[in-house]
Amino acid sequence: MRTHRPPAALLALVLAVSPASRTAAQDAGRPLPPDPRGQVMLPSGHVLMVEVADTPYEIARGYMFRERINDDEGMVFLFDAPGFHDFWMKNCKVALDITWLDVGWNVVHQALNVPPCRQDPCPTYRPLRASKYVLEVRAGLARREGLEYGTSITYLPPADAARSPGPE
Repeated sequence: MRTHRPPAALLALVLAVSPASRTAAQDAGRPLPPDPRGQVMLPSGHVLMVEVADTPYEIARGYMFRERINDDEGMVFLFDAPGFHDFWMKNCKVALDITWLDVGWNVVHQALNVPPCRQDPCPTYRPLRASKYVLEVRAGLARREGLEYGTSITYLPPADAARSPGPE
């Protein structure tokens, strides 16, 4: 049986940004690596730490293969231009709320409590209006936190802001 070993550089990056290594670096007096996550403030004031998907690979992968998603995290998809960006739940293991946002970070469409796809063909979910950004969170969180059509969110990009656009 052959096992896959990630390149040493990738393993070092994963260790560098993990919470345990961040605490160890802080305890040792070393500077902390930048957190690769951004932040989203929901209408309720609840703040999420969000992974940023802004490359074709990250956008295609999304939350595939995740065993769980907590109520304090999410994923933001940043597209180059507004459009009708389709999503599906292939290889997702948890139900999600999918929220499409326009260039001003206002909600233009939602698909709530979208179940994982258990067999092909998987349905696709498409907004009724063009969007530039998409926020995915654990199913039920959007409604609980007051995220609905017409509301807006505040997005703060990661410290490495060169890779992520801020509010327009």
